[in-house]
Amino acid sequence: MKRYLLAAVALSAVMTSAGMAWADSADDIAVIKAQAAALAKQNALLEQRLRKLEQKQVLQQKAVERNEARQPAASAVQPGATGAFMAQASTVPGQLLNGEGPLTWNGITLFGTIDAGVGYVSHGLPDNGQNYEGQSLINKYTNQPHWGVAQNNLSQTTLGVKGEEELLPGLSGVFMASTGINPQSGQLANMPGTMVSNQGLPRTAYSFSGDGGRGGQAFNDQLYAGLSSKDFGQLTFGRHRPFSVDMVIGYDPTGAGYSFSPIAYNGQFAQGLGATEDARWDNSLKYRVTYGPVHAGAMYKFADGNGGCNYVGAPAVAGTVQTCYPTNNTAYQFNLGGSYGALDIDGVFGVYHDAVVIAGGNAPLSAAQLAGASAFVSNTGLTVNSTGNNFNSLQALISDNTGFAIAAKYTWNQFKFFAGYAHDELQNPSDNVGIGADNQQGGYMLSSVNNDFYTHPKVLQTFWTGVRYAYNDKTDIVGAYYHVSQNQFGTVYQNMTCSTAATQNAKAAQCAGALDAVSAYLDYHFTKRFDVYTGLEVSTVNGGIAGGTVSATGKLSALGFNYLTNWAPVVGARFTF
Repeated sequence: MKRYLLAAVALSAVMTSAGMAWADSADDIAVIKAQAAALAKQNALLEQRLRKLEQKQVLQQKAVERNEARQPAASAVQPGATGAFMAQASTVPGQLLNGEGPLTWNGITLFGTIDAGVGYVSHGLPDNGQNYEGQSLINKYTNQPHWGVAQNNLSQTTLGVKGEEELLPGLSGVFMASTGINPQSGQLANMPGTMVSNQGLPRTAYSFSGDGGRGGQAFNDQLYAGLSSKDFGQLTFGRHRPFSVDMVIGYDPTGAGYSFSPIAYNGQFAQGLGATEDARWDNSLKYRVTYGPVHAGAMYKFADGNGGCNYVGAPAVAGTVQTCYPTNNTAYQFNLGGSYGALDIDGVFGVYHDAVVIAGGNAPLSAAQLAGASAFVSNTGLTVNSTGNNFNSLQALISDNTGFAIAAKYTWNQFKFFAGYAHDELQNPSDNVGIGADNQQGGYMLSSVNNDFYTHPKVLQTFWTGVRYAYNDKTDIVGAYYHVSQNQFGTVYQNMTCSTAATQNAKAAQCAGALDAVSAYLDYHFTKRFDVYTGLEVSTVNGGIAGGTVSATGKLSALGFNYLTNWAPVVGARFTF
């Protein structure tokens, strides 16, 4: 453009010279000079505008590259993965294949992230070394204000290795092995273990307790191997993230940061088809393929583990074996998505049989239940830990879950807009699970099982939206909003509002309820691999999601949440390699 404008000025000058040769009038000369001056002024304005557009283009490109590089290590996709939300995460520094990563040798790449900071929660608990999600989201047992280390705020602290080796032209062997680590303790991520460590204690003596999709396995994130073809896609076998987790990582405005996103923090919503433990699938096949701007995938989980038995008498008391159940915890999921210009969109549909929710999400066994559990240690093979009162067992609700989700994001200049919706339905299982079953994360046994909790189907609806703004080439500003609702699914309260203190009993969790959360944070990158951040999440629950309703004192009964709102500011740093 600049050359053409200069040529125009030059041509004008030539015309001016020629005009002087034949112009007899001073007026003609003045007119030509005025035209030349106007062209020169226009050229200067166009050059100025061109420089601004070029600077803006450079800034936008840097922002795109930075946003791609800043996807958390937990979102690192499989070698050879395809698709909009898959390709996005594959550019994390240190996680590139074919020699592009700084820690790549002969097609094998070592990668990882460490993320930690300091945070405050308005209602918290002493931390548990097995907890990997922090305490930003409101929790059933939290009570007092709490300061402490805030781990894994934007990314799960991760260590892993992956590789790709060409076997034939266009066909490669691939593998992935990665695990989550708790930076505050050095322990492997193990949320079910937080419940075991609190069992037998009074509620007032708990450390942090919750449920999650990582159960302390050596490779609690992913462990798989398979084949990848440029033309026919990729097929792998092992432990995978389902497509619903991939979608949340790619379409959550916070990048699936635990301290700023309920759908990342608690896989029950959007990620795990209504059960947080289903955010990772053992014994599964996963297939993905891309054709132009469209990508698709399918995955299947084979049954594994022990289905357990029922006993004559109370569930937690030993007796004559009545019925034993075969394992039927199979699952399948499909994905379809694509890109059109600045718009990306993805959809997921899936079914999971015999899904496990640890008694609504976080309920350690009581001392009485442990006493009952001791009666059938010989029947189930349960073991006692060093304290002599906690068994390697948990209580669970069992369900057959069906769900779908759709999410989109749109890029406009330095802005990226996000929105998503998930619909999950939980109902009583078609195949029961019994005492002694070990088909949940980490292989923990079940010493109390409820196969009849969902008198009517429970429907969880999750909506989220947000925006990410690249303020400059080093700074991102992110804001997000999340809403989760459940229907009234218990028979006892089908014609009641669940709004009185009388509903505060064991069935209060079957009332309708909601969770709302809003978050915002600022993320500043000193380099591509090192960034610091600060932000805040505020979360609140009501109704059945809170285990009931608020009493006159402002607190729930012993069966519900202690408090209904949590404020959680945090400051931290992250290093990715």
